Amino acid sequence: MDYSSRITESATELKQLEVSQKLARNRDRVRFLRLLKDQTITSQRQAGAAINLGQRLWQIYTQQGIGGLLEKSYFPGFGKLSASQISQLQTWLRLDEAARRTVQTLTHIQTYIQRRWAIRYSLSGISKLCNRLKIKTKTGRPVNRRQNPADREAFKKTLVT
Repeated sequence: MDYSSRITESATELKQLEVSQKLARNRDRVRFLRLLKDQTITSQRQAGAAINLGQRLWQIYTQQGIGGLLEKSYFPGFGKLSASQISQLQTWLRLDEAARRTVQTLTHIQTYIQRRWAIRYSLSGISKLCNRLKIKTKTGRPVNRRQNPADREAFKKTLVT
């Protein structure tokens, strides 16, 4: 197949586009096209092997053009939960905190997710989810168990500044 005639961009345009790409993934994809355009490599398989890609880049290029080849196709998520489930979880944690029934452990969050949506998470998975969502434990300051509350109030009232 004569790739040089089927690729609409020139070799210099592809070289400039390759240099201007910030993502290594896009740089490799443009290099794939440039190698075929320069005719330094004669087949898609050789071009893919030269840049360590085994994808169907030629098919994407013929269907969508250079824009489709450089388009971001991966959008990260938060694992097993959808965006609406995450917002419901955050609302539950906020309401739980407002009611002064703070979530004590990750196990409480794990059981809530299991009961509400029937999604199983391991404790390490719950921990990573909380880290990604920036959910921190909210605990009170420690109090000595031998402390007398009456003496503490008397100390507060008699202290004159």
